[in-house]
Amino acid sequence: MKRKLIPLITVAAFLGLFVLLSGLFVIEGLFVIEEGKQALVTQFGRPVRAVKDAGLHFKIPFIQDVNYLEKRLLPWDGDPESMQTRDKKRIDIDVWARWRIVEPMTFYVKVRTEQRGQKILDDLVDSAVRDVVARHNLIDVVRKSNAELVYEIEELQRSVAETVEGNGRDDVEKEILAGVDLSEYGMELVKVRMKRVNYVESVRQTVYDRMISERQRVAKLYESEATEEENKIFGQMQKELDEIEGEMKQKSAEIRGQADAEVIRLTAEAYQKSPEFYEFLRRLQVFKNTMRSDTRLILSTEGELFELIKNPGTSEVNKESSGE
Repeated sequence: MKRKLIPLITVAAFLGLFVLLSGLFVIEGLFVIEEGKQALVTQFGRPVRAVKDAGLHFKIPFIQDVNYLEKRLLPWDGDPESMQTRDKKRIDIDVWARWRIVEPMTFYVKVRTEQRGQKILDDLVDSAVRDVVARHNLIDVVRKSNAELVYEIEELQRSVAETVEGNGRDDVEKEILAGVDLSEYGMELVKVRMKRVNYVESVRQTVYDRMISERQRVAKLYESEATEEENKIFGQMQKELDEIEGEMKQKSAEIRGQADAEVIRLTAEAYQKSPEFYEFLRRLQVFKNTMRSDTRLILSTEGELFELIKNPGTSEVNKESSGE
C-alpha cells in the first residue's frame, strides 16, 4: 500500500513545486508604473524597452530589470553667474529652469541618472545665458516693454541704452530656451526664467548713487511744481481775501455813514429843542480841549468864563437857561 502512495506523493510534490514556481514567475514578471513615472526595461544591463504608460506591465522574470524615471517636470536652479551685457554693464544673473525626460531610452544610455542631467543643464544653460546676455543691453534683461514707469516724467528723457528692444526680458528668455538643445540626451528644456538680476558688488554703490541723484532731481522738479502751485493757490486766496476785505470796508463805511447820519439827525433834533444848551455844551467842549493839566489860563475879571467859574449859579448862561 505504501509503495502505491509513493508515486502519488511524488507527482503531487512536483505539481506543488510547479505551481509555486509559476506563481513566483508571474509575480516576478509583473511591475507597476505610477502616475508621473515612466520605466525603462533592461536585459542584462542593456535597455530593450521603454514604458511610458501608467499601470500594470510585464517583463521577463529574473532576466529583465525595471529602471524607473521621472515623467513630470523637474526643477533646475543654477548658481548666480557674473557676466557682461552689450552696453558693458557687469551683472550677476540667477536663472532657474524646468526640464523633463522625453526619450527614456536615449536618456538612460547617455545620461543614466537625473543628477547627471542636472550637471548637463549646469553647463548648457549657463553657456546659453552668457551668450544671449552678451547680445542685449541691460534694459532688455530687466524690463519687458518701454511702458512709462510710475516715477518717470517728461523732463527725464531716456537714452538709447535705456530703450527696450522688442519684448525685452521675454525675448531674452526665449532666446536662452532656444539656445539649449537637449534632444541628444533624451531631455527637453521646457522653461527658462531669470530669477534675479543685480549689479556686481564693485559697481553697485555707484549705481545706487546715480539712482539717488536721479531721484533727487525728480524730487526737485516736483518741489518746484509744488511751489508754483502753492504760489497760485496763495495768490488766488489773497485776491479773494482782498475782495472780501474791500467789500467788508465798503459795507462798514456804509453802515458807519448811516449811523453817523442818524446820530447827526438825532443830535440836531435834540439841539433844536434847546439851542442855548447846545451853545453851552460847545463852550464847555472848547474849554475842555483848551485847558489841560499843564495849561495856565489868564482871565479878565469881566470875562464870561471868569464869571462862570467864580459864580457858576449866577452866570449869564445859567440866567438864560433858567429864564427860558
